[in-house]
Amino acid sequence: MSDSWGFSHEEREADWLPVDDAQRRILSSAVPLTSERVDLKNAIGKALATRVEATATLPPWDNSAMDGYAVRAEDITGASLENPVKLPTLGVVRAGGDAGRTLEPGTAIRIMTGAPVPQGTDSVVRVEHTDRETENGHVQIFSDADAGRHIRPAGQDMTRGAVLFEQGDSITAGTIGVLAAAGLHSVDVYKTPTVAIMPTGDELRRADQYQDVVRGLGVPESNGAMLSAMVREVKAEPKDLGIALDDSEDLARRISQGAGTDVLVTIGGASMGDADLVKRVLHKTGFNLDFWRVRMRPGSPVSFGWLEHKDSRQAVFGLPGNPSSAFVTFEVFVRPYLLRLAGHRRVYRRVIECT
Repeated sequence: MSDSWGFSHEEREADWLPVDDAQRRILSSAVPLTSERVDLKNAIGKALATRVEATATLPPWDNSAMDGYAVRAEDITGASLENPVKLPTLGVVRAGGDAGRTLEPGTAIRIMTGAPVPQGTDSVVRVEHTDRETENGHVQIFSDADAGRHIRPAGQDMTRGAVLFEQGDSITAGTIGVLAAAGLHSVDVYKTPTVAIMPTGDELRRADQYQDVVRGLGVPESNGAMLSAMVREVKAEPKDLGIALDDSEDLARRISQGAGTDVLVTIGGASMGDADLVKRVLHKTGFNLDFWRVRMRPGSPVSFGWLEHKDSRQAVFGLPGNPSSAFVTFEVFVRPYLLRLAGHRRVYRRVIECT
């Protein structure tokens, strides 16, 4: 077949890069997008664009780790079921209550989990180790096992000025909880990458034409839906360009429709078949090929390069049409790139070695 687009696979030998080399080349070109401020409820899955520091010490005072009684250890020494210690109770301190109370020697104060411990307290006896004040105004303590225990120090959660999160940290549900505890209702995050997805091939059929598949006249187009879901998984925004026919004009039109996105992912047309026009059409529209083919299976005929537009530069991934190959190459190459665009410091999944 003649090459009317001025580009031929035969003129560019396959690079056959090792996987880690291909990953490095892709990530070295990834520049995080600009930032925006969003409410916490909209920040899940995004990456922080700034370092976050605590503006308060939490908890601001030593507090009880148990429901029970604030006491002095010396006052409960030797307490047991056979020889309980009986102390007068002088009130109760609830969570968020008075932090200025003082515990007098030889007395106890009922205290709730999270409540500030009265001055002079060095122990909290769990309520299970008491008679729960069966005699009004007095408590019997049946064990000294809690002596010196169950007091959480001030600042155990965070201290004023401490770094809570670094720029590029991923925001999880747990992160949201800490940010809310730090008094924040909004944060600076990196913007969401946009991804144009273009399956290619005359043979492809979606659900509305599935009867062709049943009759043996077509092949299910599953890659578009799968990759759109994978894009959403990393909180990026997919744009469906529809199925591109094996026709130069149709390919060029759909590629043009994806010009406003950060990334273009083509599916199929990645090898050297006569109908594989994708890279020829891309070349005509200003495509610069970085590499083609990686030493991996499945997915070796993957490619990466750039489309130069008037005011922007668009990353282009060419993925094989086989669904397994498309899945693997997206996971290995496209997903990390999207996460880096979105500002995440950690872009690869955690690897666990089993022996």
